[in-house]
Amino acid sequence: MSSKRSASLSFLSRLRRGKEKAGKPEAVAAPSMSFVEATRVLSHELLSAKKGYRIIETYPVVEPFASINIVEDEATGKLFYEVYEISLTNEEREIYEQIYEHMMWEIKPIATLSGDAIEEIRGTARRIMNLFQIRFPRTPSLSWSKINYYIERDFLGYGILDPVFRDRYIEDISCNGPGKPIYVWHRKYESLPTNVVFKTEEELDAYVLKLAHMAGKHISVAYPVLDAILPGGHRVAATYSKEVSTSGSSFTIRKFSESPITIADMISFGTISSELASYFWLAMDYKMTALILGVTGAGKTSTLNALATLLRPTYKVVTIEDTPELRLPLENWVQLVSRPSYLGGAGEVSLYQLVRVSLRYRPDVIIVGEVRGDEAYVLFQSIATGHSGMTTLHAESIDAAVKRLTSPPMNIPPSYIPLVNVALLIRRVTLVDEKGRLRPARKITNVWEIRDFGEYEEVARWDPAKNRFNVRLDNSLVLSKVTELTGKTKEELLEELVRRKMLLEWLVATRRTAYKDVATWVQKYYLDPVRTLREGPLYGSAPK
Repeated sequence: MSSKRSASLSFLSRLRRGKEKAGKPEAVAAPSMSFVEATRVLSHELLSAKKGYRIIETYPVVEPFASINIVEDEATGKLFYEVYEISLTNEEREIYEQIYEHMMWEIKPIATLSGDAIEEIRGTARRIMNLFQIRFPRTPSLSWSKINYYIERDFLGYGILDPVFRDRYIEDISCNGPGKPIYVWHRKYESLPTNVVFKTEEELDAYVLKLAHMAGKHISVAYPVLDAILPGGHRVAATYSKEVSTSGSSFTIRKFSESPITIADMISFGTISSELASYFWLAMDYKMTALILGVTGAGKTSTLNALATLLRPTYKVVTIEDTPELRLPLENWVQLVSRPSYLGGAGEVSLYQLVRVSLRYRPDVIIVGEVRGDEAYVLFQSIATGHSGMTTLHAESIDAAVKRLTSPPMNIPPSYIPLVNVALLIRRVTLVDEKGRLRPARKITNVWEIRDFGEYEEVARWDPAKNRFNVRLDNSLVLSKVTELTGKTKEELLEELVRRKMLLEWLVATRRTAYKDVATWVQKYYLDPVRTLREGPLYGSAPK
């Protein structure tokens, strides 16, 4: 009989003998604080319950157990990110502790949370919970679904930070040391302190060890630096104890979102107008090449992903990135990721090599996460041979972007610059709210169509004084090119823009802004525009 089976039978016999009282299980030979135990924080201090604070926005992340509140200090106007979870009652907490201890007893040490390991833990949790339900059959006050939420959160998820990981609006999560609030980067509100705190060095050290275990890596006093990929594609950089960071362990997580920001989200946030969004949709429909400009953290990659979601589902797309961040709702999509080398170049796979090999895939559209070197030249060559291309570039204006492209190490010939049809600039700006306080925001401030090297037609500009987008498409080169491709008049294309604008506004009004919702309705529109408009903005349901 295996030790695991023996432990299970021993546990059953203890239950049947009734020797365990609620909250006081028999002593279990659990290890010292492990990478699982580090997550056992069941409640957070709620700022919204205090006087002088008010909730300005709330949304669920795990219904009905966890939600996020954006809280404002009414005296200063400072914003906070508040994690709210439904608390366990005293009786539920006691049952949770017993289930937790017995799971710690039965589950073998796990190096990484692979699919098999996750299913094993989930199966063990179900089995133990079933045994407890037999033990407490007539206890209506117990919420087994709530207990299961905390068990899965602490064993399979990220524990205290699991609701933050599930928030599609979070891009980064950072911890600067024990006793300091966790900070997040919110796509709408930017940098915010949270109500989540690791109170002691031991808790934080154990959590960093948990992150290393989940990534299948090692971190310790001897090797105090971690750079790894977590399950789900999140990238973590961490330091351990006080070996290299004076305040103690620290970490920063670049979060990969299963539901990235969509074009409807951007309209809802005010980053773009619905009229301008419909223009980009038409441009993506007809494979216009696009260049997205901005500084670090401006939102270039999010914008790139949002525009790529508007491509026709019949197109074959190849994406090329240093870190896999793009997520497209397309079946015919190949995702290529570069591979760095730490051995003097041996085994390295660069963006340049990937752009070259991507041409063998016969793509309709090549998307490069960001161009910085000689991969830009290959990308422009592929555009010159008939492929469509999209990429991002660090620059604050179209003139600065062209200077970078035509200078080393990219060395794009000036004659290739007109191959880019549309260039847009996204910026982080500050707006004044209704109380006269400054609030951060992201705006697509300028959109240019490129006629020739040095000749750029500005078709849209954001007016900061009126917080309004001014769009002028009377002499649009993109519309002229689509006219040549389709034979449609500009008047017909402008009517088409109105129809697409109508659908996008309906998605925002009915709160269908999530990645899957937008992808579904965009693909529906491509298949049957008339029927889609009838199902949606013309006769569709009212806002949820």
